[in-house]
Amino acid sequence: MKNILSKIFSFSNVSLPEAVKSSFFKKFGDSINVEWLHSDDFYEAIFYLEDIEYIARFDSLGKLLNLKKNLPIHTTPEHIKRKAALHGELMNVIEIREDEIVGYELIVRDETLIRFSLLLNEKGGLIHKSKL
Repeated sequence: MKNILSKIFSFSNVSLPEAVKSSFFKKFGDSINVEWLHSDDFYEAIFYLEDIEYIARFDSLGKLLNLKKNLPIHTTPEHIKRKAALHGELMNVIEIREDEIVGYELIVRDETLIRFSLLLNEKGGLIHKSKL
């Protein structure tokens, strides 16, 4: 087990609490290319699982705070695609989970090729829009 964990965490210079390591391994044991970041409030893992990029945030006790999943465009829910189309061409979609889906971060570009970041709730309601 120690050898497996050393392979998983070898990309990181962050010193992880054992609870964070254990929780990550239980939830995402088959992940690859794991990189860790640390702030005062959380530990963040950026990794790939089944060819999809994820970002997971944990508290110091190993509790998963939220999970972001980079969705392939074709798997984006239809109601989210329709909302994005009102603002431009959909370029990127990130699903945000905190126990359940709570929202989506989108990048769209309009007909003049100006890109925008959209934050939508789980039903597609616009929370925030900003120019990139």
